[in-house]
Amino acid sequence: MRLQLLILFLTPYFLLAQTFTNHAPEWNIIQYDWDGVFGAGVTAADWNLDGWDDLTFGNTSGAVRTFVNTGGDGFEMIPLPITQIAETKAIQWVDIDNDGDMDFYISDVNGVINILENEGDTLFINVTEGSNIPQDTTAAAGASWGDYDRDGDLDLHICRYVESANDLGPEYRNILMRNEGGFSFTNVTEESSMGEYLRLSFQSIWFDWDGDGWQDLYVINDKNGANALYHNQQNGDFIDVAPSVGAALVLDAMTASLGDFNQDGHQDIFMTSTVIGNEYIGSQLLIGSESGYFQEGSIEHGLNFVRYCWGAAWMDVDNDTDLDLFVLESEALNPFQDNFLYENKGPILFEYPFGSEDPSYYFEPFSTDVYATDLLNSNTVVTGDFDRNGWIDFVVHNTGNHKARIWMNSGFGADSPHYFQMGLKGIISNSMGVGTFIELSDNELTQIRNTHCGENYLGQESFYEHFGLGESDGSPTLIDSLQLTWTSGIIDKWYDVENFERHVFVEGTSACEEFNNTSITLCPSESVTFEIYPHWDTAVVVWEFQANDPANESDPPSTFIAQANEITVTEPGFYTAYIYHQVTQLCSTTVEIAVIDLAFDLSENGNVGSEDILIFLTDFGCQESCDIDFNNDGATTVLDLLSLLVSYGEGC
Repeated sequence: MRLQLLILFLTPYFLLAQTFTNHAPEWNIIQYDWDGVFGAGVTAADWNLDGWDDLTFGNTSGAVRTFVNTGGDGFEMIPLPITQIAETKAIQWVDIDNDGDMDFYISDVNGVINILENEGDTLFINVTEGSNIPQDTTAAAGASWGDYDRDGDLDLHICRYVESANDLGPEYRNILMRNEGGFSFTNVTEESSMGEYLRLSFQSIWFDWDGDGWQDLYVINDKNGANALYHNQQNGDFIDVAPSVGAALVLDAMTASLGDFNQDGHQDIFMTSTVIGNEYIGSQLLIGSESGYFQEGSIEHGLNFVRYCWGAAWMDVDNDTDLDLFVLESEALNPFQDNFLYENKGPILFEYPFGSEDPSYYFEPFSTDVYATDLLNSNTVVTGDFDRNGWIDFVVHNTGNHKARIWMNSGFGADSPHYFQMGLKGIISNSMGVGTFIELSDNELTQIRNTHCGENYLGQESFYEHFGLGESDGSPTLIDSLQLTWTSGIIDKWYDVENFERHVFVEGTSACEEFNNTSITLCPSESVTFEIYPHWDTAVVVWEFQANDPANESDPPSTFIAQANEITVTEPGFYTAYIYHQVTQLCSTTVEIAVIDLAFDLSENGNVGSEDILIFLTDFGCQESCDIDFNNDGATTVLDLLSLLVSYGEGC
């Protein structure tokens, strides 16, 4: 009897201990991809930019529905003015016209594409006509956005899913569309050499492979066509370097998931596969290196799955600083497949440095009390912190009669989460900051991220990057440093960064924010030197002077001092530094200089004190032609004494 009672009392504890729970039923989100074959896209983009990740799902028919996050406790459904007639593929929120709000891009399996311009207040207008986006009735899959020409707006790569021994025309090949602004595009596929292959392309992803400041493109292919890595030649042309750097794999590649799983500062690429054809090659893990060469290491790291796998996503679910991995499985002839959440067993923060031997970074599935068995046919996954509790959640979109899952992370352990979340706002670069390379350094460990728009398989991740920081003692945390390399070439770097709950960093502002603009008081004849050194070579610093507070609009205009990183000043007033990139002002910072007025230092010893009062008293009561007359009224009176007393104690 005692044993039975013990089990009875323990059962609720184990139920509550489940780390990930599906909140879709609780939030009344019922989303299918009824007649889907290879899966429909899904996005976790915060499209209304209120700081909370939203959800938008693709389907096979009916209106496209977006679910707006109401503040972490649920979602409100809003239909978009598009009716699907075939299975959705790419579905993305993108600031296409670079006006600061999110427009909507959607394509289907037949190659039909629609673009909605965001007019604000949930009003959208279809601007597809006139955009020059091709509407060829050609089987299509994923899409991705990147600023390959560094002109400040996002260009579009579209994957076509066609394989043939015949030399078919350009309408069957992958496409590169250059954004000309104002929802107008130019087809540059031929001149960029992006259409050289006729392959079953599932997904592409932009990133700066060789660190030269220009976005390159990795394209994964199904079946017989080798994957391609297009190296940006900085002149509009690309060259496929995949065969020479170990990236030209041939497999049933379903996902292109980038992440630095082994924390060496280089991008790694995970790809799923199926058990059909290609000699059961299984999932593949390309491990990046400083040279740009990739080494395949799926078996050594426990990630070689010979299953019907589709989408995947890297995420640090336990906040231990290394990236874990979620992998989806779907087989048309078997409607009940396992999905797996793999734990990265590599070293955590407080075991660093690792010593003379390389860390293993081996992957094993989390236990079922973390992520329970859930038999589905799943294709697409996206991640985000939907309730902003500091633990990463993820959403799974399925085919057939399986509803979408929203897996909410309740946390690992009783301690508060130790993490850092950040968003981006481009000024010279695209407004979303897509393509930015992030380096977050803390406690001798650097974590890196590349920001994307269109990634994994038919997915769009949250706009907010999440970094787990390992264990915490509960005290307030400062991040050692944060460096952002934007696609414009601008580099921002912040030191001792406050661990904001969620903060948006603006391009080109770090030098102003890092400048110490505390007011300074000088003695007469003293000088002070100010210096600002932005972290990119082409930055320009302009200094201006104003006698009174520039916040007072009635003051006369400021005076140009110098274009220089350093200035030395002696005069009181307000000194403002403006930082420019080319002709665009990015930020400004102002510092006030005061000079001590030693008119009351009658003893000329550098201080206003008792000696000066004694000297003052020798002239007190004088009525005309007085030696001491601070207020210039012709006499030495109590009023002069009060002025002296106000300055008592000042000195150099």
